[in-house]
Amino acid sequence: MIRSYLPAVLLLVAGAAALPVAASGPGDPAEPVAAVFAPGTTLAEAMARVAAAGGTPLRAGPFANIVVARSAHPDFAASLYRHGAWLLLDPLLAGCADPRRLPS
Repeated sequence: MIRSYLPAVLLLVAGAAALPVAASGPGDPAEPVAAVFAPGTTLAEAMARVAAAGGTPLRAGPFANIVVARSAHPDFAASLYRHGAWLLLDPLLAGCADPRRLPS
């Protein structure tokens, strides 16, 4: 019976180990970030919040409430949180970006 739960337990352990890395956010303020807003936030609202935070929206994420953005402002991450972002993730780790399509 315990064997039937083994895949679920392994997935839980792997996810728990990867979560701190994924949630650590961007290291360099000039690098793109995937900003996750509240569920139900439209793409237009999310992009407006990114712009209000001083960033440039680069593209939409896999859901309307996720926007990949960039800014040269050193306090961009804090500004995104002040404008309603719930979480900031590396776009590659969040599954929001193809590195070949990132603008230089």
